[in-house]
Amino acid sequence: MSDLTLLRYYTRLVPLGINEEIKTSLPEVADAMFTSTRHARNLLQDMQKIGWLTWSPKVGRNQRSTLCLAYSLSDLKVQLATLRIQEGKYEKALSLLDGDQQAFGRLLQSTSGATVREGQLHIQLTYKRPFERLVPHHLQRSSERYLLRQIYCCLVSSGADGKLQPELAHHWHYDQARCEWTFYLRPGLTFHNGAPIDASSIATLFNQLKTLEHYQSEMSHLIEATAPLSNKVVFKLAIQDKGFGGLISGVKYGIQPPAQLEKTDSKLVTGSGAFAVVEHSGERLRLEAFDHYYACRALTDQVTIWQLDEKEMVNKQIETNQPEARDQGCNYYLSHAVEPKAQVASQQSRVEDGCLFVLFNQQSPSTLNDKQRRYLSSFIRPEIILKQLEQTNTLFGCEIASNLLPMWHKIVRPDAPKVTLPEHISIAVYDYTALKNCALALQSILEKQGTHVSVNTYSFREINQLAMEGKLNESLILTNINLDDNRHASAFNSLYHNPVLQSCIGHESKVWLTQALSDLRAQTPLPDYLDALEPIASALINQYWLTPLFHHRQTLRFHGVLKDVELTNWGWPDIKNVWSAD
Repeated sequence: MSDLTLLRYYTRLVPLGINEEIKTSLPEVADAMFTSTRHARNLLQDMQKIGWLTWSPKVGRNQRSTLCLAYSLSDLKVQLATLRIQEGKYEKALSLLDGDQQAFGRLLQSTSGATVREGQLHIQLTYKRPFERLVPHHLQRSSERYLLRQIYCCLVSSGADGKLQPELAHHWHYDQARCEWTFYLRPGLTFHNGAPIDASSIATLFNQLKTLEHYQSEMSHLIEATAPLSNKVVFKLAIQDKGFGGLISGVKYGIQPPAQLEKTDSKLVTGSGAFAVVEHSGERLRLEAFDHYYACRALTDQVTIWQLDEKEMVNKQIETNQPEARDQGCNYYLSHAVEPKAQVASQQSRVEDGCLFVLFNQQSPSTLNDKQRRYLSSFIRPEIILKQLEQTNTLFGCEIASNLLPMWHKIVRPDAPKVTLPEHISIAVYDYTALKNCALALQSILEKQGTHVSVNTYSFREINQLAMEGKLNESLILTNINLDDNRHASAFNSLYHNPVLQSCIGHESKVWLTQALSDLRAQTPLPDYLDALEPIASALINQYWLTPLFHHRQTLRFHGVLKDVELTNWGWPDIKNVWSAD
């Protein structure tokens, strides 16, 4: 008999009492369950076998049997719903919980991790907000960029040392004399929908990308992409670019069907990477391994990420920059984790390749003058903001920054003399908790000095669009940069194509920055980008155009849920390489 049928009868017994000895008879129990005494006896035996109750019958006239129910109805429903979730029967689980979304969310969180269902490995995770449409050609936040890496492939990738590595292209060549990059494709490549990936589709894609606003600055030197052969793509450039291969290894250059660039509201996208999107709603994102992925198929078969409001929940699964990680002993491993126990400590956390910083907006109607910028840079030191965050219990995992990237040299600027600040200062942030907390801390610090401060919060796309249109008017902007896994090219792009940064430093400074970066990419090989970028980034700080605050400390947020899983640049686990030893 199914447990749902038993639950229906158990429900009729609950009014008799829970966790207490009930003196009764079999006919009375049968009456309570609205069934025959014979069927009631069988039901009691079945429920006792699975531990729902104890039934101690007494033989003889006037002898009362003893019944003890072990679970309240709500506890039993949670138990059964948990089993349904582990089986992937989410709708049935929600139905068991009478549609209680909060209880359903708590169960999703408690059952997060990896399970094997009918021989397939499924990862279930939870996240605090719904995801945007997962297409490379839209401006995307960090978590979306991570997911793009799972759904799309590029022609090449670039490693931590800046060296190019093959992906859809197995070979490439840069002809410096002709300013041409040539890539040769692997045979038999397909998109997730089965359509072929050939040189013609890739050339069409890049020729369309370079016309989009999000690509125009960094692709302005691309004259044309052509496909002289079905497996050969040639990029003709107007100027020298030794790092072009690194540029197109970025997340935003993931290979997709050209037709997908057309505006559409559909969230079911077609990619070329290790996982295909099979569902994307406001409640969850479901991915399945793509069997025709160009490289080795992902070890994980399915991934489900549920969107939950985690404000009232404990043990958050994907809460960025948390210092703690709980070990719950789940036996799922990375395929290349040779010594899992030795790696646990080193993989729990890392300082991100990025920075949260304050920009002084030179385009604001209420621009701060040079003396005010220098004084504020001395006054709003990260140590002071850190102390304020501690006082308000809003501190997040971070380390004090003295440059835009943690590997760059520490910049120390002399304290500036105190000057009179404006009566009112406005601050802009996008909707990201760490930024908002820092803005509120800064507001509190400045208001103690007699300056009224207003904080305006935008969406990520809104703040970038306002910057591109020259309509970002706040005096201070709190923002951040986060490098992707193509670190060298990503560091370059965080300065070269950063609408908020370039808008705020003013026209003359933007011209200087753009020219310095253009010279860099014409003369510098990709592996040398980080060294060449450091003096340019340092100049932005020394000119008091920005003040670094913090580097996020990323914690292995699935530690204990997925054991020994590596932490990627985005703070998410490397889900492709998870496997079960069972």
